[in-house]
Amino acid sequence: MAHRRFRFGVSGRGDTLAQWKDFARKAEDLGYSSLDLPDHFARQFAPLPALVTAAQVTTRLRFATTMLDNDFRHPAMLAKEAATVDLLTEGRFELGIGTGSQPRDNEMTGLPFDPPGVRVERIQELLQILKLHFGKQEMIDFAGQHYQIKELPAYPKPVQQPMPIMMGARGPRMLRLAAREADIIGILPGLEGPGGLGEQMAVIRKAAGDRYDSIEFTRLHFDVQVDGKPERTNAGRGPSLAGSRDEIVEQLEKLREEHDVSYIMVIGPVIDAFAPVVAKLSGK
Repeated sequence: MAHRRFRFGVSGRGDTLAQWKDFARKAEDLGYSSLDLPDHFARQFAPLPALVTAAQVTTRLRFATTMLDNDFRHPAMLAKEAATVDLLTEGRFELGIGTGSQPRDNEMTGLPFDPPGVRVERIQELLQILKLHFGKQEMIDFAGQHYQIKELPAYPKPVQQPMPIMMGARGPRMLRLAAREADIIGILPGLEGPGGLGEQMAVIRKAAGDRYDSIEFTRLHFDVQVDGKPERTNAGRGPSLAGSRDEIVEQLEKLREEHDVSYIMVIGPVIDAFAPVVAKLSGK
């Protein structure tokens, strides 16, 4: 089995350009691997332009979307924007995509919220279009059930070949699709049954086959408290990490040993409190 080295991502924070740049610099200085942004119509920056801006004040930090909602952009536009972001960040972009995790976004905007089966069909077609656009073809055509593309210039091309694709997945259908197609899988909590994460990983392993060892696995931790800091956490939102610095290191080492999860993401408010864990485990 491939040895998966720890790396860490942090969700970005900031209400002004200065705050956003300062946060990006801090994330890099503290040793985080990536600066991440979700894709919602809540009080947050639009992810793609914000990540490009952060790249201008950093040199090593990578950038990830967690995850771009397929309902919000046509695949032709997403492919063009993602390749442009990779170019403008000098090959430091991780394209995270998903079917959408918050129906409230669709309610606020009037966008249809299709049944799960339709959303999975659409993201399957999206993946085909993205890989055509990022590949060697100069012009692409695609005739699917949900998307039709004709003589589309596949420009620009991403710096990274191949462009790393991350997929958020929770249930069996998306877990199997991600196992076949993604470079990074963001495993969302909520699968019913006593197996939890172990059951999800079993689905992935079976579907991935020989490519399993090349996949990186990540989880986003909302509820984090290191040595009692920060005082307020987001209890109840997804998997938690709480305890002393050494206890959390042990928790993460066990998570990797049992479930191969090595790319740990945390939310912005804990960037300072979690930094000692990043320093202890990054690259190991």
